[in-house]
Amino acid sequence: MTKSIFRLFVLLALSASLSACISVHSYVDNSLGDPQYASLKKPATPQPIQLLFEFQTKDVSNARATESIRPKVFEELSKSGLFSSVSYDPVQNGRKLAILIKNVPLTENAAGKGFATGLTLGLAGSTVADGYECTMTYIEPGHANVVAQVKHSIVSTIGNASGPAGMQAMTLQEAADKAMRQMVGNGIMQLSNKSDLAQ
Repeated sequence: MTKSIFRLFVLLALSASLSACISVHSYVDNSLGDPQYASLKKPATPQPIQLLFEFQTKDVSNARATESIRPKVFEELSKSGLFSSVSYDPVQNGRKLAILIKNVPLTENAAGKGFATGLTLGLAGSTVADGYECTMTYIEPGHANVVAQVKHSIVSTIGNASGPAGMQAMTLQEAADKAMRQMVGNGIMQLSNKSDLAQ
């Protein structure tokens, strides 16, 4: 959970005694779509890869988010079918996949908006947008690094606010998991097209 949305939720909780249940819905931008691993050209002899992962909030390392999201990134890489195994430790062939996901808040004063929503018992709805930038770097000894970049966003509505047209409402956790899966999956597909992962 990003800090801006977390602060917003804290303020909502503080004002809960003034209101009935205030609904919160999150929406994942439709621009990426789910990864299509079945369409990837799989290597004849898959190789192991070391995963290096970090999550940053406003360009500062977020240890809690890194620890929470890393296993999900690990699982996504394993599902791709491009690697014989995924490891947090160095592998014999020296191959690495460094993944950095940055949270870039797109809404100014998100906490203030949430507080206003709480004071009006949810009648004054609020909308908060968070952007994400995923940079994936494939490192293989003796070869130039290959980089893929993917951008994504999540919109959350609090109280009496309408969600974006054409987007499915879900919980914030569901939205975060879906956005992460789509970013990592689409990054993997880019790297497969740009590198010798499938050779």
